[in-house]
Amino acid sequence: MKKHTKNLFYFLVSLITISLINKIIFITSTIRNNLFSCNSYYYGWKFGKLFYTVQGKGKPILLIHSLYMGSSDYEFRKIVKNLSANHTVYTLDLIGYGRSDKPKITYTAFLYVQLISDFVNEVIKEKTDVIASSSSSSFVTMACYQNPDIFDKLLFINPTSIASLQKNPSKKDKLLKYVLETPILGTTIYNIACSKYILRTNLKKRFYYNKKLVRKKYITIYHEASHLQGSNNKFLYASKCCKYLNVSINSAIENINNSIYILTGDNDNSEDIINSYLTLNPAIEYSYVHDTKLLPHLEKPADIIDICNIYFN
Repeated sequence: MKKHTKNLFYFLVSLITISLINKIIFITSTIRNNLFSCNSYYYGWKFGKLFYTVQGKGKPILLIHSLYMGSSDYEFRKIVKNLSANHTVYTLDLIGYGRSDKPKITYTAFLYVQLISDFVNEVIKEKTDVIASSSSSSFVTMACYQNPDIFDKLLFINPTSIASLQKNPSKKDKLLKYVLETPILGTTIYNIACSKYILRTNLKKRFYYNKKLVRKKYITIYHEASHLQGSNNKFLYASKCCKYLNVSINSAIENINNSIYILTGDNDNSEDIINSYLTLNPAIEYSYVHDTKLLPHLEKPADIIDICNIYFN
């Protein structure tokens, strides 16, 4: 009996210690407010407040960040100023990301499709061009397919493969989602997955071609963005890991009438991804930004600006 009581005591102490460590991680990672932005506003959407910025004058263009943990509108910081010379540039932190609210919900592709359409209708209020990074291009594709009158030209940076977007959550995924959303274990897994070490590794090995360009500030920014609003971050992480953000875009790509331009870096499967899009819609234009990987707009912003100036003007 004494041994059982002793083990229970140690177990409870361990849980309390882990919980305190998690809280300290969230507090220390967000205390500096590195994500401060000028010209910023909040849009009161039905599922929470959405952070966005507006700069410049001209035809509107909406920039939508990638879906990597820690992503925010910060990834467009090197191209916003140049684009704002001829456009009204909107940057947006999607719900669950950056400075936007992070509600305890299941995040799905259709949630984001609705969000993008509502933002264009209620905030921009006119036909807009869009630049979308990585998997967010699938949301823009579906939003444009459903509401073609509010979107004009689309530019996708390293869009996700069409095949991977067709994968739906399995029974194992649903069980994993439950585990990842638990208060202590789920939060601990999240803090490990979004630690500075993991973020640094991803930036250097997956996101950047030239590792030397990955600055300490970038890692700090991504770490802060992934920890704002505390343990609520794990709900988006769980939905993302378990394929709830996937949506089949085959029919949309096939039938969409909007101009689409794909930019891709030197990734292992870039050519296959482009070919899969061209098979469905041969009218799609594309080009490679060499010596970059998943974030060419941070790694080679001048090249992206040159392409945007030709494509959008």
